[in-house]
Amino acid sequence: MWADFVLIVYAGILLGIALLSFKYNTSLENFLVAGHKQRKILVTASMLASTIGGGITIGTVASAYRIGFPAFWFVAAGGIAHFLQGALLSERVRASEALTLPDLADRYLGPVVRMEISLVILVTWIGISAAQFVAAARVITTLTGMPHPGAVASAAAFIVIYTLIGGQKSVLRTDLFQFGVLAAAIVLVLGYLFLAKPPAPGAVRIDLFTKDFGPMDLVYYVVVLGGSYFICPMMFSRILSADTPANARTSSFLSGIGMLIFAFAITFVGLWARAALPDLGGMDPLNAIAKNHLPSVLGIVLIVGLLAAILSTADTVLITAAGILEHDVFKGTRVAGVRMWTVAVGVVGAAIALYQTDVIAMLIKTYNGYTAGLVPALFVALMLPGGRKIRPAWGFAAIAGGYALGLAGSITGSKVLPLLGMAFSAGLALAGAWLPGPTRAARP
Repeated sequence: MWADFVLIVYAGILLGIALLSFKYNTSLENFLVAGHKQRKILVTASMLASTIGGGITIGTVASAYRIGFPAFWFVAAGGIAHFLQGALLSERVRASEALTLPDLADRYLGPVVRMEISLVILVTWIGISAAQFVAAARVITTLTGMPHPGAVASAAAFIVIYTLIGGQKSVLRTDLFQFGVLAAAIVLVLGYLFLAKPPAPGAVRIDLFTKDFGPMDLVYYVVVLGGSYFICPMMFSRILSADTPANARTSSFLSGIGMLIFAFAITFVGLWARAALPDLGGMDPLNAIAKNHLPSVLGIVLIVGLLAAILSTADTVLITAAGILEHDVFKGTRVAGVRMWTVAVGVVGAAIALYQTDVIAMLIKTYNGYTAGLVPALFVALMLPGGRKIRPAWGFAAIAGGYALGLAGSITGSKVLPLLGMAFSAGLALAGAWLPGPTRAARP
């Protein structure tokens, strides 16, 4: 009963914030990047809330339970990527005044590559939306006992409606609140577990490598998974929402610090479960902790924090995919069009979530092709000196070839193929910029 009440109150708060932001959604610029006018505290909180979602939180704790401390790198790779983003890209991206990542890519690689990048992002972000719906469904099931299909439908419906109403303005506002809820919950849970129920001495081990995680896994996590945070349409939408390029840069650095701290915190929750809970009763570790090993009030706080994290990622995923469909694929300018595509993406993501339930596996599979194909080529394009350009045909081939190798890695389970894809994409992009031949006009 209390759980249902908490869910209703929390949903009401979010819908209220969304309704307050409804009046700002008068243009595509306002709906997608909040008018390029947001302060760094909102941008930083939103970057953290959008990257550290409930799916990653639940999945990282589960990975720590399974493989030990190396699960840390699943989130820490993103923190490292945000530091590099701040050092190399954030000011340049914000100064472009673009609305989406494909919009930015058009200025460096041309309209054909813009369409290719749009399609890569759509496929990837629909998979990410499905992962968030699965994570939300698990939380709802833990709270209410609702079966998985009903929980997926309920979660997807609420997230879609909330996103339709508020747009990016309400997402940025609620992300500050939602990340605060999650951070407070994790700190309280971590303190309770290690102070009130400490594991046996020596049971918690901090090993860089284990039998389930070797040096190649570390390279894969930092390079491939980290790359998905380094050049990311969700993160770029946050950077483009900042009021100045300097504040965009600062936000990336602050987000990187926050991710590293959070990586340690949630990994140690998983290590506690690994040491103290030999039997999870068929549940994932974090929900098992919330339901069976915390005081009832603290358990509800944790579950609400997880739900907050899921919502703060899922709404950004939906806006990102819907905005690209309207602005970059169909060249529209209507806020109503973005709302229509938000519903479409939500429906497809929910359908996938009914049948695919391994959150981390879903995220890794969706990241492989995206990172291997798109990230290296676009990074080369953004960093070329003196107005030099990659010839469009070479850029297109670099992304397509890298994506194919990354996708092959997802299908076969190989961690080498995505790395080869990144090398292929970067190499072909550099060749397309420096080998003799016609070049495009200098970039703006």
